Amino acid sequence: MKFGNYEVMKKVAEGNLIKSDNIIIIIRVLAISALLIGLSNPVIVQQVTGADADYVLALDASGSMFTSDVEPTRFDAAKEVSQEFVAGLGNSTSVGLISFSGEVNEEKEITDDLSDVQHSIQSLEMGDEAGAATGDAISSGVSMMISSERSRELVLVTDGRQNVGQTINESADFAARQNVTVHSIGIGDGEVDEQDRYGMVSGENATRADFPNLNENDLLGLANQTGGETIFVSDREGLETAFVDLTEDEAERDISRYLILLAGFLLILEAVVRTTDFQIIP
Repeated sequence: MKFGNYEVMKKVAEGNLIKSDNIIIIIRVLAISALLIGLSNPVIVQQVTGADADYVLALDASGSMFTSDVEPTRFDAAKEVSQEFVAGLGNSTSVGLISFSGEVNEEKEITDDLSDVQHSIQSLEMGDEAGAATGDAISSGVSMMISSERSRELVLVTDGRQNVGQTINESADFAARQNVTVHSIGIGDGEVDEQDRYGMVSGENATRADFPNLNENDLLGLANQTGGETIFVSDREGLETAFVDLTEDEAERDISRYLILLAGFLLILEAVVRTTDFQIIP
């Protein structure tokens, strides 16, 4: 490299453009900082879906799920979003599938063949029996996961209230004893067209909440008792967000060894700099 006025550069740098003592101090400070941070066991926290967990999806297939307030229908929207959720899970995750109306159907035993699960979701149809055996569906899903050695989570999607079989409280107690976390997504709009009222609960059995056909207290109690969450949605976007929120987990990555290795490299670099004589070549 050539300078137009070398004499000026020499005066500014006092005969040495590279201050080896300053470089050594900077490297030493960086090395000590990296070592101290590394010894404190730092981790990087990332938000991941389905981290170290197996799932069972329990989808309400009762007549009210074919209401069109969530396009194309609540049931079809739930199926499509469930397929997207399964597609986003890792290869090490296993998933089972249950549908329910007045009776429970174990559509797919828990498996790591996620494409097969997606196909089973696509093939779901309306249940044959009237009613909603929500508690029975939860218990069936819990039983399906008992043999799993990973974290076990059940995702319930429903738009109604349990009116057949065991109560939600009874199934929540069973899930809690088996260490299964139950998340619930209450789907539907409070305003329903008269033509879409097939299978809807009304009159004295309705609540005054925003979702009149959902027993919000039971679903909230289910989440509290099992360590899960409950989200109420009224459109497709809300349904998609709910699946992400309910199943998103934090994965920690230990980076201490990388920082300790960096500290070691910097200390070696310091030794090299210390024994190197830097001079300006005229």
